[in-house]
Amino acid sequence: MKDAYERRALLLQLGNVLEMLAYVEEQVYDAQTVGDLVRKYDALADVALLGHVAQTMTVHELTYRALRAFSGWPQLLLDTPLDRSALATPVRELLFDDNPVGWESWAASLVPEVPWFATAAADPALT
Repeated sequence: MKDAYERRALLLQLGNVLEMLAYVEEQVYDAQTVGDLVRKYDALADVALLGHVAQTMTVHELTYRALRAFSGWPQLLLDTPLDRSALATPVRELLFDDNPVGWESWAASLVPEVPWFATAAADPALT
């Protein structure tokens, strides 16, 4: 049963990212960086991911990287057994490649619902 709750929590994270991307695509015209998004658009205040990625990342780069990082999640969340590394590693590599503190804080925010997420990403020293 615990596995189902973890999958649900990750599905909610995916939903938040997709909502954020849709909002950015439809509504954001004057933001150049993630920092601009966070400051100018109250509707994005609840997207935890935005508070942890590099604030200097461009909006275009955020969109591109987030789509690539999360595109495999729908299938991965249906697979049995759950491939934890395949879920976590692309997010760490694509959205937090130069921001290990951001990764640690965002992944730590998932620990209450998904305890293994922070440690599931492949060790960058081994890749």
